[in-house]
Amino acid sequence: MNSITNRFPELFHNDMQIEPFNERIKIYALPKEEAMPVFLESLKKLARRNHCSKLILYVKRKDRTRKSLSPFQLEGAIKGFFQGEDAFIYSLFLQSARSQTVHHDREKRVIQQAFTHKKAVQRSILPVSYTMRRALEKDAPAMSQLYRTAFQKHPTPTQDPAFIQNAMNKNVYFTVIEYKGHIVSACSAQMMPSFQSAEINHCATLPQHRHKGLLSYQYSFFIRLMQQKKITTLFSYAPSLSLPMNSINVSHNFRYGGKMVRNRNIFGRFESMNIWFKQLRQTEQ
Repeated sequence: MNSITNRFPELFHNDMQIEPFNERIKIYALPKEEAMPVFLESLKKLARRNHCSKLILYVKRKDRTRKSLSPFQLEGAIKGFFQGEDAFIYSLFLQSARSQTVHHDREKRVIQQAFTHKKAVQRSILPVSYTMRRALEKDAPAMSQLYRTAFQKHPTPTQDPAFIQNAMNKNVYFTVIEYKGHIVSACSAQMMPSFQSAEINHCATLPQHRHKGLLSYQYSFFIRLMQQKKITTLFSYAPSLSLPMNSINVSHNFRYGGKMVRNRNIFGRFESMNIWFKQLRQTEQ
C-alpha cells in the first residue's frame, strides 16, 4: 500500500477502504484526471496483493464524464452521500466471474415483493419482555456469539469480540435488544462524519426471535438518532435475495438506489446487494 499512498497521500485519510474479507476496495475520492491512469494501475496492484477482485468508486456528479471511468460499470447511486451531494457508484471487476449474477429473476422478484407487500411494519413499541439499549464494549463477547449463531459467515468479522470493540471506537454505534437479559438482536449505524452520511449495518436476530419487528424497531431508532446527529443521508446494503431485509428498507421509506453485483461475502459466497438510502435532510446541489 505504501506505493499508492506515497503517490496520492491526499486521498487516503478516510477515502479508502481495503476489505480482504469481501475481496473489494472502496474509494471515496479521486485524483485529477491526468493522474487517473497511474492511480488505477496502482489500485489494481494493491488489489492483487490483497486478493481483491472488485474496485468500487464513489463518484461525484461533476466527475461522471471522466474518460478514465469508461472501464467501470455504473451500479447505482446514493442521493446526498457527500454532504448532500449525490454519489454514483462505479465498479471494476478484476475477475470476469465476479461480474456475473445467476439469480437475476429471483432478485427482481424480491424487489417487486418488497414494494408490493411491505410486510415489515415500522415498529414503535417492542413486544413484552424485550428491551433495547446501546451496546457497550463489555457486550462484545455476547454479540459475537449472536453473530456466530445467526450467520455461518457474516460479511464482516463480527464473530470476533475485538472487532466489535474496535468498531465501537470508530464512529460505529451498536444497539442490542435483550430478551429476559439475553442479547437476541443487534444492529449498527456506521457514521461517516466527513460525508455527513451513515450506513445501517450488522443486522442480526436469533432465529427464534425473528418476525417480531426487532430490526425494524432498531431502524426507527437509528433514523431518529442520525437526524439528531445532523446526518444528511442514511443508507444500507441489503442482500438481494433477502425479502425481509429489503422489506424493512421499503417500510421505512428508503429509496432503491441500484444493485451491486456479487458485492459481499455472505455464508462463504459472494452475493449481490441492493442499495437503499433515506435523505434525512434536504440539500440543494
